[in-house]
Order: sequence, then structure tokens, then C-alpha cells
Amino acid sequence: MGRTVDQEVHAAFVEFRAKEDDKCLSVQCIYCQQIRAKNTSRQKQHLAECPGLRGHPNAPDPQPQAPQPVPNGIGAPNGYPATPSGPTVAAATAGPGALPTPTGPMMANGVPHAAMQTPLQGLPGRAPLPTPGPPTSATSATAGQQPARPTPKPKSKPSTSSLPAPPLDDVHAAFVEFRAKEEDKCLSVQCIYCQQVRAKNTSRQRQHLTECPTYLSVMKDSIPANNLLHTFPENDIARSLQIPVPTLDLDFRMSIKMNPKVAVGPSIWGHRDWVSFVGGQWAGRWGKGIVLPGGQDSQVVTKESITKLVANFILQTADDPPAYIIVKADGWLTGAKDVLDKVNDPNTADTMSPNSYKYRVNLSMETGDDRYVFLNTLMWIGSGCRRGHEVILDAFRVH
Repeated sequence: MGRTVDQEVHAAFVEFRAKEDDKCLSVQCIYCQQIRAKNTSRQKQHLAECPGLRGHPNAPDPQPQAPQPVPNGIGAPNGYPATPSGPTVAAATAGPGALPTPTGPMMANGVPHAAMQTPLQGLPGRAPLPTPGPPTSATSATAGQQPARPTPKPKSKPSTSSLPAPPLDDVHAAFVEFRAKEEDKCLSVQCIYCQQVRAKNTSRQRQHLTECPTYLSVMKDSIPANNLLHTFPENDIARSLQIPVPTLDLDFRMSIKMNPKVAVGPSIWGHRDWVSFVGGQWAGRWGKGIVLPGGQDSQVVTKESITKLVANFILQTADDPPAYIIVKADGWLTGAKDVLDKVNDPNTADTMSPNSYKYRVNLSMETGDDRYVFLNTLMWIGSGCRRGHEVILDAFRVH
């Protein structure tokens, strides 16, 4: 019994799996070595257009054909047409015990011997087999004797981008899933940046993004440093580095009471004032306690009333026994001159809104107590306000 058209189409392709993690099979045409996804309809369409198939005397026909009568008027019993150079059915029985050869008589079931060998010509590791009859053209002869090539394996190109590999969420967000045809078992995806279509595969989608020019351009533009007035040169490594952005969390609040300031006098930077601390209290995420008396703030006031702040004081925790933590603060009190003049006056400081000026300091801590040793490597940004002879400060931990 002869093979169906679909069987002939499948015989013209070699199935393989490009990668172990691929869910879908791929096929390679034995005539032109082209690789495509396994799909009978598309394989049939390919054979209708395959350049290596044109003029090939033994290639299967993707389109069904009616059996052609042979010169003696007897058709092939299995529906196959007679070979161009083969003998008639009568000649096939001329000699008893004659063995079928590529150019000789038909086999017992009426199938040309060479037609059964054609699909093996494209298998890896097999030498090309002879074809019956003279070639119809130079092109078909070359295609019929083309040496077999091993199944190509996709090679991952080394990424030329210094951007980090995109996370899984970004990979999925960069592609739109769809089914090319209703009968397709596997989904396809389209890159939203370059519109390229490919099979759905997370690893290959991520690899595509590392090479997609549009995606890389968008990612570089999303780096804050590349949106500044002045940026690094285009090919500089610093232009493509994605650096984490620090965040702030409120960690504790302090209230410090101060003695009246002592005017030291003019200095090379401005007017020097010395302010000592009476004491205070603090409370936050990791503890609470008091501010010990004896701390001090060395201030320099410019002619615009902008004040440089450099303070040192000690926190005492409410533990038993208590821990002692040295605090160093360095910052500025800035704003309009008329506003700062009132803020620096204890009698009018309460009348000024904290939003009308900026009281900002950097805070660091030092302690030898094992319970609070983690504070030694942390940083804080303080935002404060003046209330008479008191400063109230919120400390935000930098992450």
C-alpha cells in the first residue's frame, strides 16, 4: 500500500530538538537543509517552494497527483508514477531473480527502489545516494548531490551590552504572546521594542533583549545619570551601569534643648558662635533614651545669615545597663535672609514655619556596645526646625 501525501511530506524532513529545554520539535528539509518549526501545513508549503526540490526526479510531491499510465497502459499498483528513466511494467518481469537497483526495475510492491531511498539522503552522517536517470539541469544535479550537513545548533551570541540581564518580570513584560494559527500548539511572542517575532522561550527572550538595540537604548535612557545636563560619552562603561538608588526611612526623632549661644566673634568664614546643650530626649525604631548634657554645636553664620552646623553629643539608651552612643552632625541652615534672621532669634523662631527654611544635617554614630554596634556603619539624613532654644530633628536612615 502506498504512502499518503502527509507521509511523503514528513519523509522529506528530519525531526530534531534544538535544545533540551525546547518544548516544540524542529524539522530540517533534506533537500535544501532549511530549518523550521514542525508544522505539516507549513512543511507542505515549503516543499512547494523549495529550491532544492525543483527538478529533483525522486522527491515526494507535496500535492496529490493522479497516477500516470505507463507506455503499456498499466498504471503503477500503488499509485506512484513511473520513473522518468525506468522501464515499463512488462520489462520489470523480464528476468527472473533480477534485483532492484536505483536505475533498475521496480520493487515487488511497484514502488521505484530509488524513491524509497530519497529521504535518507539528508540524514546526518550518510553519504549521498545515486539518483536515477540523467539530471534535468545543473541546479538539480547539484541539489541532489549536496553533501549532508549536521543539524545546526543555535549559538548564543555574547552580549555586547554592559547592562545587567533583565529580570524575569521585565522579560515577560517586553513580549506580547499570541498564537500564529489556531492549529499551532506552541505560542509565539513579539518584542514590543523591535516587533520581532519568535517562539515563546524565556531564555531566548532574555537573550534577545540583551541584543535588541531599541530595548538597550530605552534602558540606557532610563538610567538617571543619562538624563543629566552633562553625561558620559556614548561608549563609556559608566553610561550603561544601572546603580541602585538609595531610599530613606524615618528612624528616630530627637529633641535637644540648648543654652544661649556664645558669640566667639568673626572668623575667616563668617561669625563664629558656640552653642552648648542642656540635654534632651530621643525615641525611634531601635530604642529610646536621653541626650546627655555637655554636647555642643559650633556654628559659623555668613553675612546672608546662612549657618554652618557642626555638632557633637552623646545619646544614652534606656537599657539596664544603658548604652552610650556618640553622635556627629554636620549640615546647613539655609533660606532667605529675612527668614533666617527670625529663625536664629529664639524670641521669633516659633513664628516661622519649618517649610520656609531648610535645616538639614548628616548624622553618623559610634558606639562600643555590642547591642548597638550595627549603628556604626549606618548613615542618616536629618531634617529639623528651631523652636526657641530647642531643636527638633527627624533622622532618616539611608538604605
